[in-house]
Amino acid sequence: MKLTDAQLEQYHRDGYIIMDCPWIVELTEACLAAVDKVAAQPVGAIEDSIGNHARLPPQMPGSYWSVLDHSLPFLRIILNDEVVELIRQLYGTHDIYMRNGGINDMHVGHAVAWHRDYDMDRTEIMHYFTGGRRSNGCLRVLPGSHRGPREPWLEKIEQARREQGIDKTPQSFTNDIDALVPGEVALEVEPHQLIVRSTAIWHATHRNEGPHSRMMNHFVYREAEADDHRFHWEEYLTDELLAALSAQQREVLWIGRSFEIAQKYRAERAREVGKVRWGVL
Repeated sequence: MKLTDAQLEQYHRDGYIIMDCPWIVELTEACLAAVDKVAAQPVGAIEDSIGNHARLPPQMPGSYWSVLDHSLPFLRIILNDEVVELIRQLYGTHDIYMRNGGINDMHVGHAVAWHRDYDMDRTEIMHYFTGGRRSNGCLRVLPGSHRGPREPWLEKIEQARREQGIDKTPQSFTNDIDALVPGEVALEVEPHQLIVRSTAIWHATHRNEGPHSRMMNHFVYREAEADDHRFHWEEYLTDELLAALSAQQREVLWIGRSFEIAQKYRAERAREVGKVRWGVL
């Protein structure tokens, strides 16, 4: 799967595109079945460090990670051959590293405030298993805001907050929708669609009005030279799971390859290695 010239033009101009999922529907169904299995047998009512796993408790206190984020059903989507081909096209290189995925199961009543993930312009893929609508907390973006410094866009957001009586910067996860900003777009999508977006685009969400949590899977890859490596995957994936992966999938996980974990993730690794594991289910 590769983007057309028109899709590439839109991606570089606006910072996002919406496209159809390249994988068969059975892979999505397997992920939803895994969620039902885990949610029906919760491991404990411990809040994770981010607060976005409504039905999926973390594997250990203070961790971001549930038992599903990199389990086999989800890795079969994250490591899909056509997804890998798309990332290689956007980065212009064959040598890429799958940094991490993550499940965002947003609570009823929650919203996410305006923010930019990184100043560097890289690619993130988002798949809304339950579809994304204004009513259940779909993504809001400021087209073109992935280009240039953050300050002009932040001032635009803060001006909108002042005009709408929001007198302080909201927390990242909040019960109130953040300010409506001129030019923003709501990215409503169906369950069979993907959002391919820049990590530098300014984005927020609408408030999830329920009646159920809104589940989304997002994942990011990096170029070989990027100092943003998060996992030595052999330390986190069971032998059974690794054996279920193809040679191409193991390649983008850098299985058996020597490299340094980025400094910003070393404390996470020290806290979680040997305690956080993903398997076949």
